[in-house]
Amino acid sequence: MSFTVRMARPEDVEQIVPWTTDTFDWGDYVPDRLPDWIEDPNSAVVVCVDESERPVALTHALLLSRTEGWLEAARVHPDHKRSGMGLAMNHAGVAWARERGAMVVRLATEAENKAARHQVEALDYRKTSSWVHARYEIGPGSAKPAEPGLRPAPRSDVDAAWMFWSTSNLAHHGRGLIAHGWRWRKATPQDLASAAGEGNFYQSPAGWVVADLPENDRMRMLWLATTPEEAPRLLADLIDLASQKGAAELTIKMPNVPWVAEALSRSGADSKEVVVYSFAL
Repeated sequence: MSFTVRMARPEDVEQIVPWTTDTFDWGDYVPDRLPDWIEDPNSAVVVCVDESERPVALTHALLLSRTEGWLEAARVHPDHKRSGMGLAMNHAGVAWARERGAMVVRLATEAENKAARHQVEALDYRKTSSWVHARYEIGPGSAKPAEPGLRPAPRSDVDAAWMFWSTSNLAHHGRGLIAHGWRWRKATPQDLASAAGEGNFYQSPAGWVVADLPENDRMRMLWLATTPEEAPRLLADLIDLASQKGAAELTIKMPNVPWVAEALSRSGADSKEVVVYSFAL
């Protein structure tokens, strides 16, 4: 079939929602976020439309920094798979990011999604790093017995924490990236300074953590600095912090190195692997 690539319009939402509602077993986040993405002047929703001008594929492009682009939410209508739309949308998203100064574009997919990985690699994206996405259910009894745990860290800790992390194998295996939800970009000392100013930068005898509570019942860890020996203790401290904050769930994303996977497994996390890819511009 023939199709045209263009930027999405507000009137496209009504036609996109029906075929993006049940993408996965748990549903899909696209219907809820699509209207804001389209209205956001700092991002672009690329769509493919058929001969009747109906949108039958989409992807979301944005800048995570002045030089780093991100692509996400690639969706194609079930009736139009393997039609070349994925390739066309990728080219359009990459071009949008390049025109705005990006020097690299990244995206992520679950390691078990072999079809998506094959498509991404066919587009000449390079595997940048492998991450473990771990999830804990936090409930009564999750907190450990009272002992020195995570406490708000002062701004004066930023330089020491950054130097420790930037020379660690966490930074090496993670290629210096930090996870913000399901988006990855290069970490900077300002990330820690900003977290300290917001009360989201913590330290314990086992290391440092940046964690926030963007939703009432879910805490997410964005960055962590520790050693293989202290990792189990720091994870226990983090679970305790989530319990203290009243979170029902704690999510963690860490570079997929053996000692990280082992510590997460021993702490009872439900984990899966996520692969981050990059395309140099």
